[in-house]
Amino acid sequence: MNSDEQFWTDLGMKYEAAFGHDVGLHNVIQRYLNMLPTSAFVMDCGSGTGKPVAKAIAESGRHVHGIDMSPGMVSLSRKAVPSGSFEVANMLDYTPTVSYDGAVASLSIFELTRQEIDTMAHKWFQWLKPGGLLLINTFGAEDCAQAKAENYDADGECANKVEWKFMSNNVLITLFTKAGWKVLLEKAGFDIVHTEEDQFTPPAAADCDPEPRYYIIAKKKSST
Repeated sequence: MNSDEQFWTDLGMKYEAAFGHDVGLHNVIQRYLNMLPTSAFVMDCGSGTGKPVAKAIAESGRHVHGIDMSPGMVSLSRKAVPSGSFEVANMLDYTPTVSYDGAVASLSIFELTRQEIDTMAHKWFQWLKPGGLLLINTFGAEDCAQAKAENYDADGECANKVEWKFMSNNVLITLFTKAGWKVLLEKAGFDIVHTEEDQFTPPAAADCDPEPRYYIIAKKKSST
């Protein structure tokens, strides 16, 4: 198990306590689910503890398959969402055996590089059926004071190695601007059909920076 996998495995229930009752995220998940077929198969990329995303998908009667690089998180997901299926996998290396109606990446791609996030956008396109829906829960770089001028690439669309406090740990994250997400997703073959913003303040015990959430729902084009 590498250091990232161990970090998330150790975090486990502390993460769920801090982030499992996010009203804004719950509302966006419901909007997203209402846009999917009732029999949809949905991929949860970075499924964590299974709450709230995979659990909400399963409770809606839809089918959820989650992947996470942390064995501890996958174990928690299997307990929280017994009707779902979960496996230990790195999303960058993963190749599904079926096509999906939907895919979700909720707070799970911050530690990827810009190129890796671009790679994931193209992977999501490959994994989804035509017309499939992608839900991303992230932050807009321009809404984060921690993203300084020196963090941005020359095109101004992405801030790299932004210092962020998360569960008492200082981490470096990658953040696209809202315009940067539009460019990235359109190049990968998606149309953005809905965006939403919300300020989430984790409980004080979580020892995290406030999170200026940016939610994106994007639809896979029938052809590119």
